[in-house]
Amino acid sequence: MINNNVFIKTRKKLIFTITLVVELFMILMSVFIYSYFKTSIVVNMDRALYEEYHFISNQFNKDSFLNPIILQNPQDIVYIYEGDSIRYYTRNRYFDQNVPKNNSKRTGFYYEIYNGYNFRTAKIKKGNYTVSIMRNIDSEKESLSHMLVLLILTGFLSLLLAYIIAKYISKKALKPIEISWNNQVNFVQDASHELRTPVSIIQSKLESLLRNPNSTIEDEAETVAVAMRETRQIKKMISELLSLTKEESIVKINNENVDIEALFSDIFESYIEIAEYQNKKFSYKTKMKNKFVNIDKSKLEHLIRILVDNAFKYTKENESIDIEAVEKGRNRVQISVSDTGIGISQSDQKHIFERFFRSDTARASSIEGSGIGLSIAKMIAGTINGNIRVVSKLGKGTKFIIDIPRGKIVKNIR
Repeated sequence: MINNNVFIKTRKKLIFTITLVVELFMILMSVFIYSYFKTSIVVNMDRALYEEYHFISNQFNKDSFLNPIILQNPQDIVYIYEGDSIRYYTRNRYFDQNVPKNNSKRTGFYYEIYNGYNFRTAKIKKGNYTVSIMRNIDSEKESLSHMLVLLILTGFLSLLLAYIIAKYISKKALKPIEISWNNQVNFVQDASHELRTPVSIIQSKLESLLRNPNSTIEDEAETVAVAMRETRQIKKMISELLSLTKEESIVKINNENVDIEALFSDIFESYIEIAEYQNKKFSYKTKMKNKFVNIDKSKLEHLIRILVDNAFKYTKENESIDIEAVEKGRNRVQISVSDTGIGISQSDQKHIFERFFRSDTARASSIEGSGIGLSIAKMIAGTINGNIRVVSKLGKGTKFIIDIPRGKIVKNIR
């Protein structure tokens, strides 16, 4: 019915694309978060070291070297050099035995590693002196390492989650396309099947005429009549197929204020002669205080006519067809087309709106039909934001109920 490889390949591409996009987004977010926190730590630390330098500068003079310099952060390490000679330093557990030499060419803020420890250093010149303030950043480094590991793990988890989500989204996204594709294939197959029978009958009748070239029209009147009947059936089916295709396409809705009673009257006038000819009772009535609805008139009329056609088709002499409209609250109107005809079995009611479906009762009664009319009715009902359902009992008649919105009525209607 359908080339599943097309959908499988498309789904795989969709899954890969969604997963890739989500994962790239997560990577960019992770890089941003890591960079932001790392930059924040460095900026805050450099600011603290610079404030520490100003705090030391306020205490700084040559005579103070014999006295301990008070620090804002006791954990900071301070070295004061005069040229390359150390003049003052705070005791610490990192360099007590090995005072770092002064690199006079290097000033500003930078990273250093001594004896396996990580430091952030601020080295600032003050006249002939160089002040070096160091702060251990092993804890910050460890925190950033933990964050990096967490972001990597989050990236892998997001990859798995993105794959699951992509798989679900791709399935949901392609489902309507797959259904539409299958419906189209089924439609072509069903149409071909339904058209094959009348075409075969016409072909056989034409071949029969060719086998009897000397026969008169009178001799072959029955053969010609059958061929013409099947031709009319094909023409009707093609017309219904075109109507169904038109309803499936995007059609502009032309809503207007419609007088339901006037609409029923027009339909009644179209069918009253047929009712009299077939000796059937046909009537309509409206139980509405406000008989106006705002809706696409042509589509509503087409929908009702389909149901009336079916009612006439499946009723016998002395049976009746009725159209009725009633209000359901302030915003809804219910239109029903009922008949006392052959009815529809409970099992067939589930399928009557399917294309080309005809019940065994209808086929056995030799009533002409294509099984497309109710499909069109269902589609029209959806187009005008309504719904349609059936209530029927085999041998007791059928009632189709159309529920439509009243819509916004233009005021001052006469």
